Amino acid sequence: MKTFDDILAAYNRQVQLPWATDVPPAARVWILWYDKSLQRRFTGRLAEFEHATFRAGHGWHQISLSGWFGAWIAQHEFFDALVEQPAELRGLLPEIENSLVNEITHGLRACTSNDVLAVDGCGALFGIVRVSALISRIADSIPGRLLVGFPGTHSAGVYRLLDARDGWNYHAIPIPAETEF
Repeated sequence: MKTFDDILAAYNRQVQLPWATDVPPAARVWILWYDKSLQRRFTGRLAEFEHATFRAGHGWHQISLSGWFGAWIAQHEFFDALVEQPAELRGLLPEIENSLVNEITHGLRACTSNDVLAVDGCGALFGIVRVSALISRIADSIPGRLLVGFPGTHSAGVYRLLDARDGWNYHAIPIPAETEF
């Protein structure tokens, strides 16, 4: 298992590489994957990634999705009915995904081509929205780089959120790379 320091070192190497401007949208996505037991450590020490990004001469923006769903559902007009009948939540999944896409796209609009937008808290979306669907929908809007904190596994090009969901094959840059360890 990779330690937090291993992951931070891998990020330091990646962020210091020159950024090509003509890369396809998928190559602008960096998925920083780590064992789910490191989630709190990752969130608590996210400032170290920010610092590494600044040292490399890039800007930093951050979005936390950890509490996003709770805040979203609490403001929903049908909140009381959904509490009584939570199975009805399935009908809102497209609306939830659209709202998340809007939230992240709003964060991307604040970025320049020299910035990293870090997205933390993807594990809180488990069972609600697929991270792969979000990335696919926003990839064309990424001006710099999108860093996705991903509690799960990456093997043979396949990511698995929280080691449980069916994986997906994505062309994003994995951090750390599979061959690094």
